[in-house]
Amino acid sequence: MLRSIAFLSLFVSLPGCVFVLGGGKACDTSAASSVAVTLSADDGGDIADAVVTFSVEGGPFQPCDAFPGDGEYSCGWEAAGNLVVRAEAVGYATVEEAVFIEQGECHVIPQHVDLLLLADGVDCTAEEVPSVIATVAGSSGEALSDVAVSWGYRDAEMAPQPCDERGDGEWACGAEVAGDLEIYAEAGGHAGEMVGVHVEADECHVITEHVAFELDWLPD
Repeated sequence: MLRSIAFLSLFVSLPGCVFVLGGGKACDTSAASSVAVTLSADDGGDIADAVVTFSVEGGPFQPCDAFPGDGEYSCGWEAAGNLVVRAEAVGYATVEEAVFIEQGECHVIPQHVDLLLLADGVDCTAEEVPSVIATVAGSSGEALSDVAVSWGYRDAEMAPQPCDERGDGEWACGAEVAGDLEIYAEAGGHAGEMVGVHVEADECHVITEHVAFELDWLPD
């Protein structure tokens, strides 16, 4: 939930005096907090060690300031524009929320965000799962030489990425990469082939897809 706020606690005093804008409006030299965050957990667990950060206009994430008391944070001082607030805690899924902060005549217009951490009940392994396993063979059962297999995102301008040979004609393409991919295989004296494949992911890893190539001889 997102709502406007004007709590005095969201302003800090800075040394100096009142200054006057060109239109004659007097502004004090306090600094306004951009986003106030209230953080809680769906299971009521202890989130005292939660890490709350924010990003401004796609920039690097910076730490938010923790207020006294559980689950209260201030993210950014006089930071206007598109902000993303992120909360992380061990045992919980990371949560983010985007908010637009307007610049007022003197200060930013503070906003409030309620972030709810959801308990992560899935125990994920640390292994890297290949996105695609490609099998490459000759169309007539012949042995292949100079085999090369690569992958890339479909309709993306990127250099092909090499797949890792696993032996017995198998190649592992991509690691934990989901989405629409293209796999290309070639071998000496044979015509290259490309296939498209869609790779999905669950809570922990990608779900490996399998593709098989049977490369034809090049015309004499």
